[in-house]
Amino acid sequence: MKKGLGWPISMAAILVMVVALNIWVAVIANDDPSFSIEPNYYQKAVAWDSSMAQARHNAALNWSLTPTLGAFATDRGATLRVRLTDSTGAAIHDARIHVAALYNARANAVYTATLDPDGPDAYVVMLPVHHAGEWELRFDVTRGPDRFTATARVEAIPAGRP
Repeated sequence: MKKGLGWPISMAAILVMVVALNIWVAVIANDDPSFSIEPNYYQKAVAWDSSMAQARHNAALNWSLTPTLGAFATDRGATLRVRLTDSTGAAIHDARIHVAALYNARANAVYTATLDPDGPDAYVVMLPVHHAGEWELRFDVTRGPDRFTATARVEAIPAGRP
């Protein structure tokens, strides 16, 4: 080896080790199910004005959405039941309700579903709930030309637990 090559070779080796370490950290961080990034966060930030307009429309509609999450069984999940009422408290039975559900401790997994009407005043869907704890539910409701959005948090409890 030529005299003076040790310094450049050691610098190159350090740079290679730093790059390899960064790749390893990125792989480990990406594999963690409790780590999540809000989907489409940039588009949501750009559309902030429309989000505020939707919030004003929600307030003007004055609808109320009440979710109830039944106890879950690990083999079948839990039943989500939603009651949707208008400003007078009357049940709204002809809406289309979509939900995005995520377990807060594993927010990287988002489950989406459309609720089915269940009787004259409720909507229902089975969610793949397999973890006790707090779940966030993001609702998107449409009825004719009206669109209503809401977010709620519910506690999931296992079946058989008091």
